[in-house]
Amino acid sequence: MTLANNTETQDIAMTLIAYSGEGRTLAFNALDAMHRDAFSESKMLLKQSSEALGKAHDVQTQLLVAEANGQQVSIDILLIHAQDHFMTSLLANELIAEMLKMSQKFERMSIYESNQRVISLCGRYVNQHLNEKVTAVS
Repeated sequence: MTLANNTETQDIAMTLIAYSGEGRTLAFNALDAMHRDAFSESKMLLKQSSEALGKAHDVQTQLLVAEANGQQVSIDILLIHAQDHFMTSLLANELIAEMLKMSQKFERMSIYESNQRVISLCGRYVNQHLNEKVTAVS
């Protein structure tokens, strides 16, 4: 396969764009799920996003291997756009995955803080009633 053929390069670019677009869409769907506190759904969507982006990476690797093997790769604006689309989709996936980790951590902190407030209120209630009983006995 020679990639000097512009049609073949365009086909590869369109495949790269398609897989990247799928990965980006799934990543942003994961972000939407995260906003609804649907963390399991978000995690599943990010996994699907990573799988789509893995396919895009495989397509990109075909180009790199072809060029490394001495084949001339025709570079046009569509291929440049495909590479740009892939990299921004990959970055979106990575950042949204980090946001998911942070959101889950904040939720755990919020639950912990809520539990601490309940414990504190219970402690004050018990102390108040113990003091009232001690005062009543004295």
